[in-house]
Amino acid sequence: MKITRISAQNYLGIRAADIALDRPVQLFAGRNGAGKSSLMEGIRHALTGETVRVSLKKDYGSLLTEGAESGFVEVLSDGGAYAVALPSGKGAASGETALPYLLDAQRFASLSPDERRAFLFGLMGLSSSGDAVKKRLADKGFDGARVALVMPLLRAGFEAACKEAQNRARDAKAAWKTVTGGETWGKDKAAGWRPAALPEGAAKAPGLLENARAKLAEADGALATAQQALGAARSAAQAREEQEQQRVQLEERAGRLERIRAKLAKDEAELADWEQKVADAKAAAGGAKKVRAVLEDAVLRGLAEVAAEFLTIAETSTGIVVSESGEILEWDQGLMNRARAHVTEYRAQSGAAPAEDAQSASKLAEYEKARDLLKSAVANGRRDLAAAEAAEAQLVELDKAAAGGDAQNFDELREDVQQKIEARDAWRADVAKYQALTEQAARQEKVVTEAALHHTDVLAWLEIADALSPDGIPGEMLAEALDPINQRLLRSSEASNWERVVIHTDMRVTCGLRPYALLSESEKWRADAMIAEAVSYLSGLRLLVLDRFDVLDLTGRADALEWLDALTEADEIDTALVFGTLKALPGGLPDSMQAHWIDGGVVGQMREAA
Repeated sequence: MKITRISAQNYLGIRAADIALDRPVQLFAGRNGAGKSSLMEGIRHALTGETVRVSLKKDYGSLLTEGAESGFVEVLSDGGAYAVALPSGKGAASGETALPYLLDAQRFASLSPDERRAFLFGLMGLSSSGDAVKKRLADKGFDGARVALVMPLLRAGFEAACKEAQNRARDAKAAWKTVTGGETWGKDKAAGWRPAALPEGAAKAPGLLENARAKLAEADGALATAQQALGAARSAAQAREEQEQQRVQLEERAGRLERIRAKLAKDEAELADWEQKVADAKAAAGGAKKVRAVLEDAVLRGLAEVAAEFLTIAETSTGIVVSESGEILEWDQGLMNRARAHVTEYRAQSGAAPAEDAQSASKLAEYEKARDLLKSAVANGRRDLAAAEAAEAQLVELDKAAAGGDAQNFDELREDVQQKIEARDAWRADVAKYQALTEQAARQEKVVTEAALHHTDVLAWLEIADALSPDGIPGEMLAEALDPINQRLLRSSEASNWERVVIHTDMRVTCGLRPYALLSESEKWRADAMIAEAVSYLSGLRLLVLDRFDVLDLTGRADALEWLDALTEADEIDTALVFGTLKALPGGLPDSMQAHWIDGGVVGQMREAA
């Protein structure tokens, strides 16, 4: 920022000033109360909008010179015009964040450590925002998922995010301890941790398990075959037992075969005789139709006799008695009359039956009854004969079956089954044993894998915690902020022959070997001046304002002016404004400097030092 003109009127102790800045370094001198500080504060007010002596805008009227009703300060530069008007306070100020530290050289030293750090970060264009830190973590190769878990904590600062990463590392250690059965995590210990050695043969367990399963399948098949053989033998034995029981019954039936044949022959002969007798009887009775008619007439005659007897009973009685109630029901005369009529009509039509017909019909019935009995006997005989012959045939088949098969030795079969059961159980036990070993080995490998994952988790979180710790990314960012300014301070120290000023990582400021707070007034002035110049250089504003120049002795003043002159020769500064209480303007100033005398609030005619 190259200032070309400063104009002021009625601003505190400055009544009138209109200064053209033709050279880089401008020295404003005067006695106490002349208005030097007023001019400097007015410039500061115009450039930044900040006031030194009042804090409220409503009090801006008190900044007017006594008796004045209005005033202003205007600063023209290569970057534009900046001004403030009183008492309204209206104006246009610069928005450069580093500008206040150039207009007030002591400002940086007055900041707290956190404020100093924040200012330096901003000066160097560094950001501690979540996105910036996230990018730095990603550039270091950290897992994005883990980084995402700590990002919300960065809103509360690096310390909170670091604490979160440490807590997650602690949780991962606890998980590792749980998986390993109570072991305490250690970096070297966890790197190659394995549980206690497995029992002997565990390494071969998978192969042995496969073999045992195959043998078990074979044993199951052999056992099934043996059990089937035993079952078949039992079934055959049971069948033979049933056949023996059946043989007794068949032999009993077959043993009656001759008797049945003899009886059947006799019954068939008798049946033939009786068939002939029936035929003869039918012929004697006039044939089958006549016999049937005789039989039917006999039935009707019997019915007529019964009806006549019933009519006799009815004619000699009143009625019938109901058994349940004892009531007497009289005979139905209409029904009795019809019965009398039918009996009378039958007797009139039928008359008496011939004696020969009745005798022939009676014999025929007896013959037919005898014949029917013999028919039944013949049928039964033939059935019994068929059963006896079938029994005889079955006995022949049983004899053939008995001759074709030998009884098996059940003891041998049972022993064979038992041996195969024992073999099966032995292989089953081997399968269980090798299965357990295989599963134990698998569990161990799973434990080793889980432990390794938790160990990796611990290391990752510890690395993230380290990255978020003061010595990590904050330290890196701080170094990025401090290295340039400390290098500039070193150069200023060498150029001015003053003690070196250093800003440390904890934001302490030292000059030589002493902390800033223990410096003398002149030492503090030198330190503030060099810090302000470093900010001016690094910010690119190339502006420097130094007050209380008179705190230095003559040698110190000469050193300061030589330093400023060296900055102009190196083209590292555009404008330097120096204010001091002097008895008179110094002489012998270099060509890069211009001096102004202030008296009674008025900047006098510029007097250049030849």
